Amino acid sequence: MRRFQTWGLGRYTLVLFTSGVLLCGGSGSKAQTNGVTGPVKIIVPFTPGTTPDSVSRLIAPRLARSLGQSVVTENRVGASGMIGMDAVAKAAPDGQTLMITTNTTLALPYFYKKVPFEVVQSFQPLGLIGSANFALVVHPSVPANNLKELVGYLQARPGTVDYASPGIGTLHHLAMERIANAAGIKINHVPYKGTAGAITDVIGGHVKMMIMPLHIAMPLRADGKLKVIGSTRAQRDSFFPEIVPLQEAGILSLDEHAWVAVWGPKGMAPGIVSLYSNAIKDALENSEVKASMAQQGMSLSTATPEEVRNMAVAEYEKWGRVARDSKIQAE
Repeated sequence: MRRFQTWGLGRYTLVLFTSGVLLCGGSGSKAQTNGVTGPVKIIVPFTPGTTPDSVSRLIAPRLARSLGQSVVTENRVGASGMIGMDAVAKAAPDGQTLMITTNTTLALPYFYKKVPFEVVQSFQPLGLIGSANFALVVHPSVPANNLKELVGYLQARPGTVDYASPGIGTLHHLAMERIANAAGIKINHVPYKGTAGAITDVIGGHVKMMIMPLHIAMPLRADGKLKVIGSTRAQRDSFFPEIVPLQEAGILSLDEHAWVAVWGPKGMAPGIVSLYSNAIKDALENSEVKASMAQQGMSLSTATPEEVRNMAVAEYEKWGRVARDSKIQAE
């Protein structure tokens, strides 16, 4: 039997056999020990330039260093995110296929009768990245500067004012439906194929209002192109504390934000789940990551895999109530 001694030296392990043979294992051997034995692919079920895509490309190099494996981002777009999500749900649970997405995908079953996976149970949560605040904005021609004035304006024009969103089932759509239900107003949804077209038409006055990321709304407000009525999170935004939350202005139940999390297929080994949970937390400690996330209006926050699962279950149930209140029928 060969006898040996080992010494840990940072990222390396030295193994000295009595025969005098010296073996040196680097970060690759660390990854193998933890069960990730090949290159890692992060599937983003949305287009390049979206928040999940930006987050993925930002943290991928940090995950690669932690894992000792290459990590690449792949956009698989279509069917409101279902194409990319289905690929992850059907992938081997070996740690080589991940997904970064937002909480809005948890509402998919309320809009589509045929969803080829369970939005919570088909996936293994690995960690939370953070969240982004949103704002209710209107075109400058709308004679309202706060929530009370806007509600009065809309109540006097039931069913005649349109609002834009980047698509059915997006947070922009769902949050506006919650506002309409809470305020007792009737407005018309105009879904677009993406954010750019929706914002362009609101700026042009073709559609009067929408929900959009707060950090995007603020420069447009400064240029006089839009008016910001309020933000969707319950608390004042740390980046823009001057903006009054809609909850503070009168919609007491409203606390909406887009949170981003990392997932894998169900069935991942506990060791791999723990490895990724720690690697994600380490990536969020990086100063460059923090600065870049702040530029995108993201407030960083971490959570254990079990905490992310509990968040997802609560979110799924909440959107079910919104769908019922808004009489949304799955297509």
